[in-house]
Amino acid sequence: MVNGEARPEFKQWYDQVLDIGPAGNQAFFGRDVLAGLVQGIRDFREHRQQRWEQYHGPGATLLGCTMWMDDPELLVELAKLEAACVVVSKQSRDRNVQPPDLPRKLRRLDYLNARTPGLPVCYFPRLEDLTSLVDGAPPVIGPGWSLPPRDEVIPTVRTIGFRKGTGTNGPMPPILHAKLALLGRLWNHDEDDFGPADVTAFTPKRLWIGSANFTASSRRSLEFGFWTEDPVLLRGAEEFLLDLIAASEGIDPDADVHMPERALPDYDDAAMAEAAAALRFADLDDN
Repeated sequence: MVNGEARPEFKQWYDQVLDIGPAGNQAFFGRDVLAGLVQGIRDFREHRQQRWEQYHGPGATLLGCTMWMDDPELLVELAKLEAACVVVSKQSRDRNVQPPDLPRKLRRLDYLNARTPGLPVCYFPRLEDLTSLVDGAPPVIGPGWSLPPRDEVIPTVRTIGFRKGTGTNGPMPPILHAKLALLGRLWNHDEDDFGPADVTAFTPKRLWIGSANFTASSRRSLEFGFWTEDPVLLRGAEEFLLDLIAASEGIDPDADVHMPERALPDYDDAAMAEAAAALRFADLDDN
């Protein structure tokens, strides 16, 4: 009741669930569409369909993006996965607090980062090739450069974009508006086509596409979402999500503008060539 009047609601017939494609995949229309996402993650984690299995890959992994995320049931499911990374829109800060405190809406996600394993980069060549910035710029690789450790991990929740009120001139910068969740398996093997090797990879299995933000309030709205296993969509979503993760920032970065924390390194070709020539001359002297 609101001021003695009944709260206005849509009729029940707006809410529908349809079976689509292979068994286990459904489309959701109406209210509480996010329940379909949460149940779908749980079904995948519990191996409800044999086709979701992966040789040498028991662990359920999620790559995702959304404007915002705070749904308690979804956060519980994310915490049960072997690995996950979800990119959300960068949030505003309270300029009246000095130094700026972590916004209240981010604290739950910060806690999720603290108690979850994140996403190991060694399973994703697109991420493994990146390095942390040095003084705000990509590092310059020359002789003696050592590769970053293969056990590097990206936290479960990342941000991207521009804070509101940044004061940028011209058209509004793009905002993260897509709502996607890609489920797959990380897997390891001890040989490749050429013999013994340390092989690590990710295989996507199913994709959630929807209109609903990953928020508790979205459950009250009329939304749409569905699960698909179309291989073209799986590959396209994986590439899109890895690009977002590669360009993402921490949960509450200092920069109001978009400023990725990791990038492909630059190479000092002249120094590398000089070092190679010195090695050749040293080999000649030894001979």
